[in-house]
Amino acid sequence: MSGVDQAGWNGRKRALPLRDGRSLAFIDAGAGDVPLFLLHGYTDSSRSWSLIEPHLARGYRLVMPDLPGHGLSAASPSPRLKAFADDVAELADALGIARFAVVGHSMGAMTALVLAACHPARVTALASICGSVTPGRLAQTTLGAEIAALSDPIDPQSAFLQAWHACARPVDAAFLRWVAREAAAMPAPRWQALYAMLEAADLSRISEAVRAPLLLLAGEEDALFGEPHRAALRHAFPNATVGVLAGHSHNPHWESPALVAAALAGFLAAQPL
Repeated sequence: MSGVDQAGWNGRKRALPLRDGRSLAFIDAGAGDVPLFLLHGYTDSSRSWSLIEPHLARGYRLVMPDLPGHGLSAASPSPRLKAFADDVAELADALGIARFAVVGHSMGAMTALVLAACHPARVTALASICGSVTPGRLAQTTLGAEIAALSDPIDPQSAFLQAWHACARPVDAAFLRWVAREAAAMPAPRWQALYAMLEAADLSRISEAVRAPLLLLAGEEDALFGEPHRAALRHAFPNATVGVLAGHSHNPHWESPALVAAALAGFLAAQPL
């Protein structure tokens, strides 16, 4: 057990009314002065960071949004990574945060790259955990067909969701139950629309607009964004700091939150925030 109050997680959230009438849910926590935005992955929510939060809360002001269509945040009619990034920037404006570091996982890592490219003067440092600049490679897998076959209601204990959240190392069981429950609560058409957004994305040239120092952190046993994705990231960002965690999968911040927090803190401490 992690000791994190998973049952109380959603109760900690606040809601920001966005300019277009949607609402964005988020948690603003931590005791540090350095703002750090944490952006979760596809079908997750800010809860994705609940296990790592205790390891970062003393050093940073942690802003953890539910990205559009996830958790308690309203969905975008036509989801796009650029729109996700603009929502995060609007949240920063509402909180009075001019400059900040950002960490993203998977889809959140792609959102973070777009955020840094579109708002280069605001993003001081950037960490990508199990991200990709070529998510279109997913078309070479069976994942798209599996997601296209989803229909409501989605069973949180289904074999698909168990495989979707499978990890290479033990993860807190209570946390995983909540994650599966929230992913299953997302309507199947939303799963499909968000997946289509990722499959169509091509960020291979985004490095031309990203000025922030970058950490590329990955799990060696990542079955979703494996070595071809890691190689594309290294090619796009040859000056990035690179870390590959042996024995970890697509969710290293779930598997080893203290280890990942230490890697993030070490990287961020070396940057002029």
